[in-house]
Amino acid sequence: MQPESPNSLTFEPRFTRFVRLNIRESDGGQPCIDELEIYSADGQNLAPSDRGGKASASSCLPGYAIHQVAHLNDGVYGNDHSWIAAGTSDEWAQIELASAAVVEKVVFSRDRGGRFRDRLPAQFDVQLSLDGQSWETVF
Repeated sequence: MQPESPNSLTFEPRFTRFVRLNIRESDGGQPCIDELEIYSADGQNLAPSDRGGKASASSCLPGYAIHQVAHLNDGVYGNDHSWIAAGTSDEWAQIELASAAVVEKVVFSRDRGGRFRDRLPAQFDVQLSLDGQSWETVF
């Protein structure tokens, strides 16, 4: 995994509405993600807020306007528009799609602006759900 690059996590196509990146551990502090992208089987990013995607997270580092949950899917890359969790382990970031769809890839980065290399999710999995209650681990 590279902090400044899009990190692709590909799995068998699945019909889902909720996509969650569970972060068990990160390198150098609380995990940080500048954009969380969810790709359909035909290559469309379904996550952006302007396409109806709704971002949520287990927590958010308080006191920093540049680090907000809404930055997970706002289409802006770089540290100055990222999400940072409040804790250092067992955190998650999630996108609820506008409607259920077949997805096969999750892409995330820490800082595509290339300035920061810390806080990169190091141990994680991807889970999918149709209802936001029952989850299937796919990566």
